[in-house]
Amino acid sequence: MHILDVDQMIQSFVKSLELVVIFATFCAALELTLPAYRYSFASYVRGVRNWIIRLGWGALVWHLYAVSLDWLGVTPLVTIDFGTLLHSENAIINTGLAVLSGVLVAIAGDFFYYWMHRAQHAVPFLWRLHATHHSIRELTAWNCNHHVTEPLIYAALVALPLALIHFESGVVPVVAMTLITFQAHLSHSSTRINLGPLRYIIGDNKFHRIHHSMEPHHRHRNYGFFTTVWDTIFLTAYWPKKNEWPEVGLRDQPEPLTVRDYIMFPFDRRRWRRAKVGSDVGAGD
Repeated sequence: MHILDVDQMIQSFVKSLELVVIFATFCAALELTLPAYRYSFASYVRGVRNWIIRLGWGALVWHLYAVSLDWLGVTPLVTIDFGTLLHSENAIINTGLAVLSGVLVAIAGDFFYYWMHRAQHAVPFLWRLHATHHSIRELTAWNCNHHVTEPLIYAALVALPLALIHFESGVVPVVAMTLITFQAHLSHSSTRINLGPLRYIIGDNKFHRIHHSMEPHHRHRNYGFFTTVWDTIFLTAYWPKKNEWPEVGLRDQPEPLTVRDYIMFPFDRRRWRRAKVGSDVGAGD
């Protein structure tokens, strides 16, 4: 594998962008037809712009990450194959078990995301990077970007452990990643459509909105990405009431509107002189 394989990075960027366009646009259609909140057209434009920036940078980061693992000879210490454990000779049952095994892989992997996410809210430096995401007040399936540094944190605290403890589902990886990508956009969507009782296993927009809430009683809640299982186990789950759709964002930090603000958000001293971790800044402390 070449250190800088431009063609491979371009292909990775295009494939990632295709998934984002498909699922974010689908969720945006739900937001327009069955809205929980209506947001400005400008927020959707910002979201498109920031996704292009983020995915472009992410293509480079993930390529270098893969090259580094290959160069260092990193291989799994343990492999857990749910696809082998959950198998039937009946084609219909086997299809259901394949889906179940994919869900189990996502739940197992989300354990590492859960603790990374808690660290992002507890460690001041990590919080400044992550606060870019939490500052968004017009939160939609398109306008839900993390800071461009997020892939670096994810690679170190989630992808690397998963490279050492490898989970196999028996499901084609692209199918599993497609479902997870859709769920990621739905969880930030401002539509009234949600997963209902299924959220006791898989996180949805209503559950995740609590995590972004400005309300003090919602702080330190709902850290999980794909599943709500780890929030339940570690007592950080907050189950939203029927009509509970709180305002989101940070009280002391406006949403970045320009490219410069988006990229420089964690490093802008003017912002952070006004707010500190632990102060009344909404969901982030």
